[in-house]
Amino acid sequence: MIEINTPQTITELADIFGVTRQAMNNRVKKLEEQYFSKNELGKNVVTLEGIEKLAEIYKLDAKINLTKSDSNKKIDDEQINPLKLVIESKEAEINRLYAQLQAKDLQIEKKDQQLNEKDRQISVKDLQISEKDKQIDQQQQLTARAMQDSEVLSLELKEEQAKGFLARLFSKKKKNHEPSQPLE
Repeated sequence: MIEINTPQTITELADIFGVTRQAMNNRVKKLEEQYFSKNELGKNVVTLEGIEKLAEIYKLDAKINLTKSDSNKKIDDEQINPLKLVIESKEAEINRLYAQLQAKDLQIEKKDQQLNEKDRQISVKDLQISEKDKQIDQQQQLTARAMQDSEVLSLELKEEQAKGFLARLFSKKKKNHEPSQPLE
């Protein structure tokens, strides 16, 4: 009689049941997922309940004694407690990371608001620059017109000075009698 009190790998079960590894693998694949777990090495193993199902299939009840000793129960409890601690620490870590993500989301939202404000300020500055450009253009046009008027007056003055005294005197009289022309 074989005594089994721990989950077994497919290779171990093939040896116990006296079949090939491939035959055992095919048979195990037909079992439900609840009959599988992983051992401390991370290998897939068949649980004691799964081994019971296989024993029924292979009709080997007389040869296999499935027992779960108190020491194994203690081991299971000891394995469960550290797992609970690991799960709790992982949940705490997840909560901490989630809180960090929320804080980062708030920072991103604040930065987005700041960028929107900067964009608004830039558009206002662009409008101000455009207005200043218009004013500078107007100033340049007025300066150019004033310089043209100044040149025209300077030329007229030179012409008047070039004329003699009597010519100036008589030409003024003519100008006074002529209708005034609008300036262009």
